Amino acid sequence: MNVLSIASVTLREALRRRLQVNLLLFALLLILVSLVASSLTIGEMHRIASDLGLSAMELMGTLIAVFLGSSLVAGDIDRRALYPVVAKPVRRVEYLLGRYLGLAATLWLNLAAMAATLGVLLVIDAWSLAPLDAALLSAYVMMGVQFLVVGAVAVFFSALTTPTLAAIFALAIAIAGHMSNDLRTLWQGPGSHVARALWYLLPNLSALSLNEAVIYRTPPAASAWLPCLYALFYAGAVLTLAAVVFERRDFK
Repeated sequence: MNVLSIASVTLREALRRRLQVNLLLFALLLILVSLVASSLTIGEMHRIASDLGLSAMELMGTLIAVFLGSSLVAGDIDRRALYPVVAKPVRRVEYLLGRYLGLAATLWLNLAAMAATLGVLLVIDAWSLAPLDAALLSAYVMMGVQFLVVGAVAVFFSALTTPTLAAIFALAIAIAGHMSNDLRTLWQGPGSHVARALWYLLPNLSALSLNEAVIYRTPPAASAWLPCLYALFYAGAVLTLAAVVFERRDFK
């Protein structure tokens, strides 16, 4: 019950934050711009609109996850709002989990708003419901899982350090996670051990993307869902580590 109460408060706080609202509006604007840009290219409208639209959703969703998640715990510590909470019969693990669940709900609500906007634009462009296929819906779900991983990383750093440093570290991890597959090319050259270690430690966010299936209108393979299991396990491991660190942190 404590976890759900904290999650509900977190969701209401997040929806009232001006930064989160501004990022969401900017994402919706980018999606609209993608449709306008696609109309300038004959015969490639679906590909350009879906590519730019999904990329805008991915970028803005990641930024929302980073900046909201990095300030959840660290911000409460800076404002000393956390002290009366942990003084009550609320365990630190419950507080941390509640904060994360509230963040996750916020991210998925934002994703739903952006997904609905892009879906409507693609339907208007095609004058048909054909764009709302399994590939598009699967891409939405996979993107939502990607946001859960980034949010978990942001909450981990938020439980460890200040909001500014947490945002910097979380954003760096998110960028590196999208480039993790490029580290494989370093395995055979100098620093291969470092590259291999980083590849295992970083979240493989590039695997959590089905954008190409939407762009080229190809059904996603059955194995495409395997990265979801990996991502959920990774997020769970990061949250567990965050709980351990948070339990031992001294607020004095």
